[in-house]
Amino acid sequence: MHHGTVITPPERQFDAVAEGSAVMSTQPNYENPWEEAQNNRSYWYHTMAFPDGETIRGSWTIEDFDQYIGGYDLSGKTVLDIGTASGFLAFSAEKRGAQVTGLDAASIDEFRHVPFSDSLSYKDIRQFKDVWTRDNLIPIKNSWWHAWAKNNSKAKCVYAPMPELYEWPEQMFDVVMAGAIVEHLSEPVFAIGAWARLAREAVLIPFTDVIPVDDLIMRPITPLDNSKINYVWWHLSRGLYNKIFNNLGFDVHYTLAQAEHHDDVNGSTIAKRPSIIAVRRGTEAHRTFKVDPSLTFTMPEPEPAVQVPQDTPARRPWWQRRGSSSGSGSH
Repeated sequence: MHHGTVITPPERQFDAVAEGSAVMSTQPNYENPWEEAQNNRSYWYHTMAFPDGETIRGSWTIEDFDQYIGGYDLSGKTVLDIGTASGFLAFSAEKRGAQVTGLDAASIDEFRHVPFSDSLSYKDIRQFKDVWTRDNLIPIKNSWWHAWAKNNSKAKCVYAPMPELYEWPEQMFDVVMAGAIVEHLSEPVFAIGAWARLAREAVLIPFTDVIPVDDLIMRPITPLDNSKINYVWWHLSRGLYNKIFNNLGFDVHYTLAQAEHHDDVNGSTIAKRPSIIAVRRGTEAHRTFKVDPSLTFTMPEPEPAVQVPQDTPARRPWWQRRGSSSGSGSH
């Protein structure tokens, strides 16, 4: 066996593991601020109210952020906001005293669609990447940096693929939150493992549907017979969430989250979904965190048949809402 000299790049460090060997970990590559974001087209996923009195209406409005995240106290915590989009969760956490890092996709390569023969992402992946980078990915990133400047924020932002999170230093954040993201992931169990690995005390998965059974189930959200609905993958069961987090050393609580959706043709509607609060055992947070009784979510009994969501913007992630992009300004 050849033993050569290993050159360690400056952005990498070695972390000791229990066996006494060394594992290389990568520090996040933080994005430089997009100085021109306010002058370029943005898409606003969430409604944002800024310190100067301006309000920009997005596809969703969250009136009560604290309810949305299950009443978890973020003051003084380091927080990673997965799928940060326009940054409402990130900037709301910062306003509550957290030191925040937002995470989003580095490129359209990271988006996975359920394959249908007549979908652009299946027929012509190169054209799909060009269209969705220009019309969706860049505008959503512009909105984050626009909001960052308007809020005079100190938050950082990283654009990186999910597998890279396994290379970052373990437990480098106090709290990892991922709002309304699981349903859009083709490999949600893999992703949850990455989030838990980075969380020193808690993983928050707000506003995420849960199959109300204790069996270990992950099933398609739709019957997979409509190519227009290729942007949602799986619903996970309560039992599967509990099992995954138990294996990773967390206990799970379920609370109730609420948000108002504005893109339906029939007008705005209120949506209610569970929020998943997973707290690492053996931490001070595990000892002290109690769910506010007013936020407790009681799982309904399972329905006899799968309900098929309609092809409405309410179920679409921001990158599938063609025509929803808008310039900045008050609404």
